[in-house]
Amino acid sequence: MKGRLTTKNGKYYVVISYQDDSGRNKQKWVATGLDAKNNKRAAEELMRGIVAEFDGEKVPTVKAQSTDNDMLFGDYLIEWIEIAKQNLQLSTYAAYKNKIKYIAEYFNERGITLQGLTPVDIQTYYKWLTDNGKTIQACTHAHVIIRRALEIAYRTDIIPVNPAAKVQKPKSPKYEAKYYDIKQLKTLFDCMQGDRFELMYKMTAFYGLRRSELCGMQWNSIDFEKNTITINHSVVQTCVDGKLQLIKKDIMKNVSSKRTMPLIPDLKDALQNLRTKQENNRRLYSNGYDMRYIDYVWVDDLGKLINPNTLTCHFKSLLAQNGLPPIRFHELRHSCASLLIACGVSMKEIQEWLGHSAISTTADIYSHLNFSSKLNVANTLSNVFGGTLDVKAQDTSEARALLSTLFKGAEHKQVEQTAPVEVEDIPLAADDETEQIEQIATIQTVSAESDSIAEYKKAKAEMARLGFETLDEYFDYMEFMKVKAKRGYAAT
Repeated sequence: MKGRLTTKNGKYYVVISYQDDSGRNKQKWVATGLDAKNNKRAAEELMRGIVAEFDGEKVPTVKAQSTDNDMLFGDYLIEWIEIAKQNLQLSTYAAYKNKIKYIAEYFNERGITLQGLTPVDIQTYYKWLTDNGKTIQACTHAHVIIRRALEIAYRTDIIPVNPAAKVQKPKSPKYEAKYYDIKQLKTLFDCMQGDRFELMYKMTAFYGLRRSELCGMQWNSIDFEKNTITINHSVVQTCVDGKLQLIKKDIMKNVSSKRTMPLIPDLKDALQNLRTKQENNRRLYSNGYDMRYIDYVWVDDLGKLINPNTLTCHFKSLLAQNGLPPIRFHELRHSCASLLIACGVSMKEIQEWLGHSAISTTADIYSHLNFSSKLNVANTLSNVFGGTLDVKAQDTSEARALLSTLFKGAEHKQVEQTAPVEVEDIPLAADDETEQIEQIATIQTVSAESDSIAEYKKAKAEMARLGFETLDEYFDYMEFMKVKAKRGYAAT
């Protein structure tokens, strides 16, 4: 049985595909009542419950505590989260429960019942949050919980409508990621030499890892023969019933988060040395060594897993001690993206490198950094209209050189040699000049006149200036210009 979302007349519907008793394929459409705009995540959550209910699985239900259905809304939320626990990841359950404590307190103090709750009550609560110094993001989190809880009450006929569905979702301002440029990152690396978390911070900056992905890295995910690292496990820290817990998960944030990355030589050597050190520590400390985390890469001298919060707090202190601009640990991931953009890597490749679920996510977060693509468009239009453009392209030569210094031998993407390769697929920095020449040689469309490296680079630069993505497009343009010249038209 499968479920999928579709839209009709501006509303989300869940389409369930199944087989009846005679084996015939059938579909059932279920209305969600959600507007198609800005409600995809809520619709996906609702879809899972609808499919589970249709498949005969247990769907969380909450019954009022009295025949008059006059349960306080806050009490309903507290009851709902315990019943919904079975369908939530532990980290999600813990986060919801912590927030519900404060949401319930607000509504119960005002005597608002589940049956008497109105859209105005909910909207007033969001205003109260912002008036008391809470962020728009806090309002958004509260909205997700309230709407999800009320949807269950609506579907189980406790309330006739979901009042949260009529409330405008708090709109967060566009997020603009902070990051270190390549000079700042080099300064940071110089300052952290000898630090106990040096290698972890460097790997975060190079691979653009999330904190959970870094802390969840396991030895069996590193292939020293094939020189690859697979991101397929995570560790998060959360507070459950007042106690901090480390939660280990094989389920990643999204499907794209599971990805295989090239292991560069410098990091390979460092990781092999780290593994040898851990083996020595196991022999040295014997029974005092914690064997529960023997599969994990990032453990201390006694074998205990590195606490994610410790990693974050130490990073903040490291920046302060060295007088560096304050950024969050997660913004090392953004710094990785900024380096890739500065070196001309496409948004699609950055999406795959960072493990975003969709390229729209990548483009939305980093659009303000992608100056080069806008410049190519401006140059092209300027040439078409016969004008000149005074704005010069960002100089990435320095960024490339420093990137090479930071990560010797780094390759953004391994290139398959079984088919012609487009220009945008050539790694930014090969291990050596010979390898780069071999990769360039695989491009079958390069003409005989352009078989030298210098000529190739010149053609590539001109192609970029005109805004073409592949050599085929560039050569088509050159052919067009030749024909145009023969017919006596002025070149543009």
